[in-house]
Amino acid sequence: MFKLNTVISTFILAVLLSGTAHASSNVTEAYSYCKTAVKEKFGDETRIVMKGSKKFAGTMTVKLSVVPAGESRQRMLCKIDASKASNNLVLTDRKGNAL
Repeated sequence: MFKLNTVISTFILAVLLSGTAHASSNVTEAYSYCKTAVKEKFGDETRIVMKGSKKFAGTMTVKLSVVPAGESRQRMLCKIDASKASNNLVLTDRKGNAL
């Protein structure tokens, strides 16, 4: 009986960890797209740090802290609409104004 419980526990743990890894890869992929878009807009010397992310109704939102070279820190939101085939990406400031 002990071996059966161990096998079941291991299986459940493996399933839970695989789900977490999949969600993590989606956030990592979204962050990568956002970093590329920010660097195209502000230059390669821009420092970018992810401050959070959330997914709601097919839209992944990544909150970024961006420091362009020689400028002050800015907070930005990068929204990726995954439900559309083209994966639309929109950069906005804190107030929601498109950049």
